[in-house]
Amino acid sequence: MELDSAPTVCRYDGCTLGPDGGPAPLVQPLRGGNIREYCSDRHRIAAHRARQRRPAGVLGSGGVGGQGPGGRHGAGWPLPGGGPAGDASGAAPSEVAVALQGLAVDLGRLAVEVDRALAVTDADRVARELQDARLRITEAEARAAATAAERDREQAAAAHFRDMADRHLTAAERSGTRADDAEAARDAAMEALTAAESACDEAEARLAAAEEATAAAERRAEEAGAARASAEERLKAEAAGRAEAEGRMKEAEGRVKEAERRARSAEAAAGKAERHAERAEAARSQAEERALAAEAARAEALRAAAVAGERAASAEVLRDAALHEAERERARADEALAARRELAEALRQPPHPARRAASSRS
Repeated sequence: MELDSAPTVCRYDGCTLGPDGGPAPLVQPLRGGNIREYCSDRHRIAAHRARQRRPAGVLGSGGVGGQGPGGRHGAGWPLPGGGPAGDASGAAPSEVAVALQGLAVDLGRLAVEVDRALAVTDADRVARELQDARLRITEAEARAAATAAERDREQAAAAHFRDMADRHLTAAERSGTRADDAEAARDAAMEALTAAESACDEAEARLAAAEEATAAAERRAEEAGAARASAEERLKAEAAGRAEAEGRMKEAEGRVKEAERRARSAEAAAGKAERHAERAEAARSQAEERALAAEAARAEALRAAAVAGERAASAEVLRDAALHEAERERARADEALAARRELAEALRQPPHPARRAASSRS
C-alpha cells in the first residue's frame, strides 16, 4: 500500500476515539515503515475477528460486506457484463449471481491476503520487540558480569592488601625479635663489663698487697742495715733475708705487671662491651623505626581494605540493580511472547458457523 492511498482514519467500524466521536485519525510514518490502518492493536484484532464472523457472499444495502454502493468507502464496484455502478436493470439475475459469487471469492481471497499481511506485520513487530528485549537482557547480563568482575578485582585487591599487611606485621615481629636479641647481647656485654671491673678491682687489691709487701721488705732492709752494724753474726741471715726480700719484691713486681696487663685487658673488654652496647642501641632504634613503619603500613592496608569493602558493597548494589533490570526485561519479553501467542491463536481460530452456513447455501 502506497503512502498516498493509505487510510487517514481507523478502519475499525466501532472506533469512536476521534475528536467528534468518530474514527480516530491516523498519522502515517514519513520515513518508511508499515502503513497504519488501525489506531491500536485492540481495534486491529477486533476488526480481524469481525471479518471472521462476517458471513461470506451476503449482500446488503451497502454491497458485499458493507463496502459496495452506498457503503462506508464510497461507490460500489461495476459488475461484469452490466451497466455502470448503481444501475440495477443492466444484467440478468443469473449473470449478476455469477458475478457476485466471483466477487465474493475475490473478496475472500483478498481478506485472507490482508489477514496474512496483518499477521506478518504483527509477527515482525513482535519479533523486533523480542529482539530488542533480548538485546536489553544481554546488555543487562553484560553489565552484571562487568559488575561481578569489578567486585572480584576489588576482592583480589583487598586480599593483596591483607597479605601485604600480614607481611609487614611479620617483618615487625622479626624486628622486635632482633631488638630483643640486641638487648640480650647488651645485657651480656654489661655482664662482661662488670666481670672486667671485678677483675680490675682484684688486680688493684693485689697491687696494694704487693706495695705493702714492698714496704714491709724495705722496713726489713732498714732493720737489717741497722742490725748489720751491731751484729755481724747476723750478716748472713740478713743477706739471706735480703735476698728473700728481693725475690719477693721481684715476685711482687711480676704480680703488678700481671695486674696491669689484666687491667688493660679489662679496659679493652669494657671498650668492646661499650661498642656492643652502642650497636645494640642502634639496632633497637632501627627495630623501633621498622615497627612504626610496619604499624603505619598496617593502618594503610586496613584503610585500603575498608575502601575495597565499600567498593564491593557498591558493586553488589549495582549487580542487584542489573539483575532487577534483567528480570523486568525478561517479564516484558514474556508479555510480548504472550501477545504473540494470543495473536497466533486469534489467527488460527476457525470461521464463524454462520459464515460456513452461508457458504454452503450459496
